[in-house]
Amino acid sequence: MLTTNENERVVQEIPLVTSTSQNQLAVEVKNLCKIYEMGEITLDALSGVSFAIRRGECVAIVGESGSGKSTLLHIVGALDSPTSGDVRVGGLDPFGGSDLQVSHFRNRHVGFVFQHNNLLPEFSALENVIMPGLIAGRDTAEVYRRAQSLLERVGLGKRKDHYPGQLSGGEQQRVAIARALINEPVLLLADEPSGNLDSRNAANIHSLFAEINRDLKTTLMVVTHNQDFAHSLPRRIEMRDGRIIADTDV
Repeated sequence: MLTTNENERVVQEIPLVTSTSQNQLAVEVKNLCKIYEMGEITLDALSGVSFAIRRGECVAIVGESGSGKSTLLHIVGALDSPTSGDVRVGGLDPFGGSDLQVSHFRNRHVGFVFQHNNLLPEFSALENVIMPGLIAGRDTAEVYRRAQSLLERVGLGKRKDHYPGQLSGGEQQRVAIARALINEPVLLLADEPSGNLDSRNAANIHSLFAEINRDLKTTLMVVTHNQDFAHSLPRRIEMRDGRIIADTDV
């Protein structure tokens, strides 16, 4: 059985405001800018981006490659820091503390699903799902119960003891989704979550995200090039050259 180690206990002890804020916004971004300097070249990846997402909303972020979609997602998820501007997730500032506190914030308040599922091959599906919960210092028995429940929800209850190499690409992505939900995040971020899947498995993953948003009321922000998926979501934010050019409710 996996257990927390000493470093994980340090993370657990860091004080941080919980996500039970009265703020009804899951995400609030104001005048966000991100500049990358590469020698003599300066790249404005984001230029004055502002928007808000209410709790329980499901939003697609669309645009051509290089438009700033993934940069935006990474900053909202505190995987990268902004050059300037303000970000709030569940009413909290992800960048308001030390690097260790930022890491703790990501673990407890944000779930991530990427194009590449990043599962650890030496651990079973169940063990992959429980890891963020153990790192967060949650009760081990509770984490195992929730992980098994989540694997049931994503249709893998009978595959919980299988290793990633024994699962199909679609099944691996389902494990990654369950892992992202283990700590009941304020926000679920997905970056091209079906980009590596065939059309049938992609459609199944898209349906699963819709079910999670509907049944668990999880706020979802997803970057996608898949137009069918983007048009199936109730709101689309379109980007170009680091700016928002359209924000549309269906």
